[in-house]
Amino acid sequence: MNRKALIASALATVLSTGFIQRADAADLDWTGIYRIEGYHIVNSELSDDDREKSYGLHHLALQPKIVAGDGLTIYARLDLFNSSNVALANSQMGQVFGSGLGAAGTNANDSDALAQRQKSESVDVTQLYLTYVQEHGAFIAGRAPLHFGLGMTHNAGNGLFDHWFDNRDLVGYKMMFGNLYLLPMLAKIDEDDLNRADDVTEYLIQFQYENPETDLEMGIFHQIRKANDSGNDAPRGTAPGEPFGGAAGVRRKLDLQSTSLYAVRDRQSMRLGVEATIQGGKTGVETATGANTSISGFGVALEFEYRPSAGKSRYGFKTGIASGDDPDTDDRYEGFIFDKNYDVAFLMFNHPLGQADLLRTELEGSSAGTVPISGADTEAISNVAYFAPYWDFNWKENGQVNTTIIAGFLNRDPLLGVDVEKDLGYELDVELSYSPKKGVVWATEMGLLFPGKGFEGGGAFDANFG
Repeated sequence: MNRKALIASALATVLSTGFIQRADAADLDWTGIYRIEGYHIVNSELSDDDREKSYGLHHLALQPKIVAGDGLTIYARLDLFNSSNVALANSQMGQVFGSGLGAAGTNANDSDALAQRQKSESVDVTQLYLTYVQEHGAFIAGRAPLHFGLGMTHNAGNGLFDHWFDNRDLVGYKMMFGNLYLLPMLAKIDEDDLNRADDVTEYLIQFQYENPETDLEMGIFHQIRKANDSGNDAPRGTAPGEPFGGAAGVRRKLDLQSTSLYAVRDRQSMRLGVEATIQGGKTGVETATGANTSISGFGVALEFEYRPSAGKSRYGFKTGIASGDDPDTDDRYEGFIFDKNYDVAFLMFNHPLGQADLLRTELEGSSAGTVPISGADTEAISNVAYFAPYWDFNWKENGQVNTTIIAGFLNRDPLLGVDVEKDLGYELDVELSYSPKKGVVWATEMGLLFPGKGFEGGGAFDANFG
């Protein structure tokens, strides 16, 4: 029996530009990144149809910074050419090449087939906040990016090809104690009616240790999110086995907590990092029998890289585990979902694959019910254990070849009443990147997936074998 392989390639160009301009009574700095991407993915559904998915994206992010006074700085981020797809809203996915007018087509001016122009695009403000730095601390207020540790749980999306971001409307004060700092924050996730207790509020605290002399940093991040029944809009299941609550009833108070820890030792010859998160609490979503659905999941990510002093190569691996939701327990959600920006492969856990929601990431918008969305990289790591060794070779000063092998295995059966094989298969990724000049990067990546029996869904689907 032969396995048909899933092949994908990506082509991307990144232009990063910046300039400094003098303004009255303040310094104004501009930086930004313009990203163009092209994707061609063959048979992501792993079906006999062998359908292909091809699309291009482009996106511009501008990041102005105003130095308004001594210690006072205002930051912002403006995103241009944003996705018009509702499922990809509030992301930095970018707009597809071929964004039509989207009108009824009554004449040549509003007809995609006959028009001589493209639809105009929007500008979104995704960050706007200030910091006021003092001798022993710093005050922060506004819509600020949120990032912690390896980016497994909270990821600001600062990578060249990150398509998502985490941010918060918050106020906080960073208290410095030598190599230590303590940062308590209050975030308002949603402010509804001003005279009602129907808000969604978050309480966050970060404790961080950073020692540049020993190349060691570590931290703890704890967050609590609360909402009354009138402010809780957590998604409800509509059938047994669906998160949250199966065939759920009403919504009650939401009370969720999570604690994350990480440590990184980054030296010239070696880098070792680990991050772990546990989460718990009540979602407020009641099951059809009146039980309040609880949440209890965990995730661990480990990264290692060895950099020989002589030679042009680097070796390393990424490995981790994320708990999975049990479809047999409607009153408990046991899954943990990594941040979508945390990628270990080009295809697996990144682009939706197969014909069922095997990772049970419906809560993150990675699927429509039990069927994965056949779109951009909306998938995330959940309900899996993975191992991804890699080798990077600098073939010249401004050119690099990266090779990664990825293996994935399901943690628990993801489909109600079905015994699913745990093997998700193996993937080989090869990336060639070249920087002809400072601020410009060209990257070409190819992924080859040999799907495992897990994609058969216990025999319910043809995972392109045979």
